[in-house]
Amino acid sequence: MKNKLLLPLILSLSQTLAAAEDCDYAADLLYEAYSLRHQSHAFERQKALVESAVENCPEMPEAQNYYGSLLEKQGNYTQAIVHYKKAIALRPDFSEAWYGLGETYHKQGRFPLSLEAHLHACQTDSDSKKRVKALLEDNRYTVTEKGKIIDRESLLVLYDKQRQKAIDQMLSDCDMGRLGRVNPAAVFRNFQFAPRKADLEPGSERQLEEIVAALMNLPNRVIKIHGHTDTQPFKDAPLADSDRLNLELSEQRADTIARALKIRFILTMPKCVVLKAEICC
Repeated sequence: MKNKLLLPLILSLSQTLAAAEDCDYAADLLYEAYSLRHQSHAFERQKALVESAVENCPEMPEAQNYYGSLLEKQGNYTQAIVHYKKAIALRPDFSEAWYGLGETYHKQGRFPLSLEAHLHACQTDSDSKKRVKALLEDNRYTVTEKGKIIDRESLLVLYDKQRQKAIDQMLSDCDMGRLGRVNPAAVFRNFQFAPRKADLEPGSERQLEEIVAALMNLPNRVIKIHGHTDTQPFKDAPLADSDRLNLELSEQRADTIARALKIRFILTMPKCVVLKAEICC
């Protein structure tokens, strides 16, 4: 029995020693890469060193974070996010990786996710705290401008109650609770209508699909769709009539969105979802 156990023990010990040597080598590679950080012409060399460090010691959070930062610098945001998340999985309190993740989301225009990531570093990273303040100003993180798309992951930050509670707690922990709680509503300025019309203009399909995809991950609930209308008065109409006509148009546009989402829910999944159109105050 002892002889049978001896070989696995030796192999395990030798693998542990080899892994330690690999991580020592990875640390040397990171040190060399860091020494090149101010040499713009050496970027590819720096990246190759860090990539090798990740390959030799994937369980080193510093290597994953460094590689994420280089990918972010190159504009490869999708892969940068992958490596920032790996760094965070290895060290959940790694504020530098949370900052990098938050900035990458911000560059993608995924502001709810950026807010959530930066809040994880808010207590220890002053730059993350500044970013949180900027995103909270006028609820900027909830707004999607014309020509942009807010994806399902970002919408879930706003709509998922557990994530809302976690964000509110992080705001409090960062001494920013006075700035308010997370606003569980999204402002879709990317839904466009022709003047005085209630029909959605082309190009809204993808945003509708992202909304449906997000809501499919949530429990059944009433979804409130606020009105959408023009602010300018109706031409050749008294002010009182203009206000009434704008209110009617707002209700019609809210109904248009509700119907479009209902159709997509029915086609995607026969699930009980109540869509309530109401007028924005």
